[in-house]
Amino acid sequence: MKKTLVLCVDRDDDLGKKAKKKGPFIGEKACLKAAEALALADPTESDINAIYMAVKIYREMKKAGEDVEVATLAGHSSRGYLADKRIVEQLEELLGKYKFTDIAFVSDGADDEQLLPILQSRAKVSSVHTVIVKQAKELEKSYYVIKELLRDPHFARLAFGLPGVVLAIYGIVNLLGIQHISINLILGLVGTYLILKGFGIEDALVGAFNTFRKTTSIERASFPLYLASFFMLLLSVWAGIDTVGITGKSIAQNVTVQVGNRMIIAVASFFNGFIGLFTVAAILFLAGRIGDMYYKKEYHRIRKYARSIVSMIAFYIIMDQATRFVLYWTNATQMGPTFSDLLVSVGVSFLITVVGFVVVSYVYTKRYVSKRMKKGLEVKDIDGKSIGKVVAVDHKNQSFAYVHDKEKKVLGFNKVLVVKDNYVIISG
Repeated sequence: MKKTLVLCVDRDDDLGKKAKKKGPFIGEKACLKAAEALALADPTESDINAIYMAVKIYREMKKAGEDVEVATLAGHSSRGYLADKRIVEQLEELLGKYKFTDIAFVSDGADDEQLLPILQSRAKVSSVHTVIVKQAKELEKSYYVIKELLRDPHFARLAFGLPGVVLAIYGIVNLLGIQHISINLILGLVGTYLILKGFGIEDALVGAFNTFRKTTSIERASFPLYLASFFMLLLSVWAGIDTVGITGKSIAQNVTVQVGNRMIIAVASFFNGFIGLFTVAAILFLAGRIGDMYYKKEYHRIRKYARSIVSMIAFYIIMDQATRFVLYWTNATQMGPTFSDLLVSVGVSFLITVVGFVVVSYVYTKRYVSKRMKKGLEVKDIDGKSIGKVVAVDHKNQSFAYVHDKEKKVLGFNKVLVVKDNYVIISG
């Protein structure tokens, strides 16, 4: 018997990004709720109209007596492989559960229609409906179209990102070989900004700054650490730029340096001067976060930030050796580490990370798990689902027992993620 699926696809997952709704959405009620949430989050989204069109077609087919269902599938913001993979997984689950014989596909444009071959490989596509939204006269002006295009991250990478890369490379290369440093510095800064703008890094930096501003307060004891971290970050950028200038002057007198290596030298020089103070800034910031987590009694987060400090130390060792190796290899400096020295630094960093993580876990377990574990605590899994109660605690062997489905299970303290006053969360 024929059973039709009226299918709408949100390939770039605007429902997830903007409306905070997780797909798939199966049934008329679920689709309408999703469309309403997206309309309230961003009324300009064309996916709203596509969902409403799918519901309209569903109602018409149902009224005609056909066996039909409507659904909206969500992909991924990348619009690429991940998006298609998620849509295929949701579609195969639908086809397997409801045994649809054909699909009536509803699309809002060419991007979603790229999925047609994928849909046709899974089921018969009996019809395709493309929703074209009528715009008000004022919205048809060219400036509005251009504005909307520039807001699209994929178009912005082409319009801003590529010119930004060209200008940044031109500015940095000429900074090493031409005396007009001011002009090239401006070009480099403009190019850098266009890269940040075009590849969406600007929004991430603004978001990080806002998060930093909200999490720091002058009334907290950790505020001096955050302040010092901020100034160290500024100094690290200055140190990187200064190192580029110093290296540029030195290689201008070195006839053995190849012109093609100047860009590599510029990048390596910047990171060589930048990485030391940046590592200090990161450690100061993480130390401040540890203080805040202790004050807020969110002890489980202390372990994460302590491990990040260990990782930053290992990162510094590798980056310092790698940049000095590159500078030596490109003849920017007369002395530097060999490739063997670089491999040794990687090994040392690995050992530091392993030992550091073990020490952090041991201290965390002794300080924040062992002392707080007690009988009667509710045991929850990582998703927050209750799976039993603690019935015994063995501090000597660093383990505890709990009962789940009338079965007694024993776990080590190393499996504990969080210990609260009334419950404990475990990782497995």
